[in-house]
This record gives sequence, C-alpha cells and structure tokens, in this order.
Amino acid sequence: MNNRRPRIALLLVSVMALVILGLAGCSSSPTQAPDPGPTTVPFPAGFPSSQDLLMARFQAAYTARDSVALAAMLRPEFITILQQSTRNTFPDVGETLDRHEQVRIAGRMFRGQDVFDPNGSPVPAVTTISITTFQRVGVWSLSIPTDQIPNAWRGLYSVQVLFNRGLSYAPLKVLGNLVLYMTERDSTALGETHPYYQFVGVVDLTDDVPMGPADKASETSSWGSIHALFR
Repeated sequence: MNNRRPRIALLLVSVMALVILGLAGCSSSPTQAPDPGPTTVPFPAGFPSSQDLLMARFQAAYTARDSVALAAMLRPEFITILQQSTRNTFPDVGETLDRHEQVRIAGRMFRGQDVFDPNGSPVPAVTTISITTFQRVGVWSLSIPTDQIPNAWRGLYSVQVLFNRGLSYAPLKVLGNLVLYMTERDSTALGETHPYYQFVGVVDLTDDVPMGPADKASETSSWGSIHALFR
C-alpha cells in the first residue's frame, strides 16, 4: 500500500507534464488566418446605370474632348433639335442634327485643329472646353407622347460652357438651358445586370446671339450654333 502511493503520485506528475508540454506546443504554433470569405468584384466605374451617371460621363467627354466616348452614349435614333436662329444662320444644317452628324461634329470640334466648313470658310480650333455649370433643374421625368422627344427620360439642365479657341480668338460661351432625353435598357457586366442609359436627344434652349459661320467675336451663342460651326 505504501509502495503504490509514490507510483501513483509519479504517474500524475508525468501526465501533468505531458499536458503542459502539449499546451506549450499549441501556443507556439502559428495561428491560422481566418477565412476571408468570397470576394466581390466591383461594378465597372462610370457604368451609366443611372441618369446622373450618364450625365457625368457626358460632361467628362466634352471636357476631355473624347469623341469616341461621346459616340458610345448616343442611341442610333439620337437627334439634337436646333433653334430657329441656328437654322437661319446655317440653312444647310436643317432642323436637327442626327447621330451621324453629331459624331462627325464632335470629332472635328474635339480635334483641336482649324477646320473648314462646307462653304470653305475657316473655323478656328477649339483648344479646351470648360464647364462652369451643368446643373439639373428639377427631377427626371418621363416625357409625354406629344413631347418633341416622346416616351423618354427628360431632364432640364442649366448650363454655362466655355469653348476656348486659344490666344488669337475670343472664347465662345453657351448660357441657358438644355433639355436632355435618354432611354434605358438592361446590360450585364461582371455577372451583374443593371440599367444602361443612353441619350436619344437634346433640345437646345440656350441663349442665342446671331453669329457668322466663322465667328471671331467674344459673345454668347447657342449650343446648336456652336456645334453647327463644325458641321
């Protein structure tokens, strides 16, 4: 009986030593990082999934003078509805600019080089485009069937845009309002489906001062007339 007690005590000490060594070994091993879980790929930046995002891209295309980016925003049926004064000054243009004409005009305007109009008159280059104001007035709403551009999202914008023409020519300024129209369709990118907005039209309501085809004076003119210069 007396001989068994030392043996039991020795066995207990050995077991406790093994437990302590095991705990020490666990504490010295590196801790495994927690599983971060699935990662989410962000939706493409600048994707025109809302009216306001498309408008931001529109302004960026003008300030960067990016005609390719602008062309991608225009639906095949896109038109710019011009003012009567613009049609009077540029009778060969007609009442509207269609998508093909708008893309060609943007390419010539954004090029940063002097061009010639269809009558052979020189048109000074636009060197930079500065947007001081491009502010929506009110909310986006669906245009009625009798609107100039029916059944589309309609937004009224107050604008102030400066088309600079270098040191030799005074800038051309646009002041007033534009009405922009756009439609939406579903588009999928990176496995997600979102609305995709594109323009179907612009109605020019900006201030208009009569100008010559190759105007060199410092004055305010309409959005449509400045574009018609580069037709």
